Amino acid sequence: MAEEVKAAEPPVAASTEVEPTKTEKVESPTPDQPIETAAAPAPAPKAEETAAADSTAIAPKAEETPVEEAAPALPELINAKWGPISPNLAAFYRRLPEILEKSKHSEVYSVQLTYVEGSTEPTFGTLLILQKFLRANSDNIEKAVEQLSASLAWRAEKKPLDSLAAEHDRSAYEGLGYVQVLPETSEVLTWNIYGAVTDYKKTFANLDSFLSWRVALMEAAIAKLDLPNATKPIPDFGKGADPYQIIQVHDYLNVSFLRMDPDAKVASKATIAVFRDFYPEMLSRKFFVNVPLLMGWLYKATTLVLPEATVKKFRVLSYGKELAAELGDAIPEVYGGKGVKDVKELGDPVKLSAVPVVEPETETPAPSATTQEAPGPATTTPAAPAPATDA
Repeated sequence: MAEEVKAAEPPVAASTEVEPTKTEKVESPTPDQPIETAAAPAPAPKAEETAAADSTAIAPKAEETPVEEAAPALPELINAKWGPISPNLAAFYRRLPEILEKSKHSEVYSVQLTYVEGSTEPTFGTLLILQKFLRANSDNIEKAVEQLSASLAWRAEKKPLDSLAAEHDRSAYEGLGYVQVLPETSEVLTWNIYGAVTDYKKTFANLDSFLSWRVALMEAAIAKLDLPNATKPIPDFGKGADPYQIIQVHDYLNVSFLRMDPDAKVASKATIAVFRDFYPEMLSRKFFVNVPLLMGWLYKATTLVLPEATVKKFRVLSYGKELAAELGDAIPEVYGGKGVKDVKELGDPVKLSAVPVVEPETETPAPSATTQEAPGPATTTPAAPAPATDA
């Protein structure tokens, strides 16, 4: 960058007070001294001569400002399987070194993000993950960089793949979640069976334990997508659907909507935040089944104020058997399909601990004939409180 040329400083102004000069004594010439006659003034030069003289004067050289050279064009990125790489995706990829350096982690959904200095061939898996985060942020590169950086930091801390490999409390989570791959479309489907919760305290009170299990269920579904071996590119934002997403079914059979368990509410909000922040572009469609008619009407009313993109992904069904019309015959018979009879037959996708030992109940001695038992108040089993829709 050229040095800044400082303007010449003006000379310091002279003092306004000038000391008057002394009058010198002029002596009259003597007769022997010749009288000196003052020479006549030289004639003024002609205009032509003045112009000629001016033309020979050397004009001051103007200071030249060096022109900054344009930055060299970046080499084009190429991946034969991906096809043309959009400018935004290419720019996002070039930010990857700073992202990886900041997070100290490179794994997302079992895909290793890689960047080779000097190489113009990003790996397919790296482009796929970056495209998900870019689409989730409507092609805003800065927001995509921020979300990917946060997701990598979260995965480095929480180690979700370790949660998938670990065992979880069978008594708290058995029967709550399943994963299925639809044979005709290869779509991955997760089943969330809220009516299977038998002890809300045991399932939701330990938030870290619940989140670990719920994240493990999500990672089990993502594993079915087989992203490390994917070969179909994800279209640019606004130019087509992402083929690597998951369908969710939330079954509320035998669940009361009249009240909300506080532990379930906290767990639900935490789960929503985790999936929103660290699993972008993973939801394809979501079905709420066995929802009471009243709740279905209320939901339809709320769709009038929801974003269109969200409404398109949600569907509320009052009866479980209506689901077959949406997802086909491969789903369990209990949902109107022709697959396995019950969702339990799909098997547990998350490792569960051994069946806990149940202590035998101590027999209560029968009342004697002479003792009359006082009738107690009738008891009813309270309805299970409803969890929020995204837990």
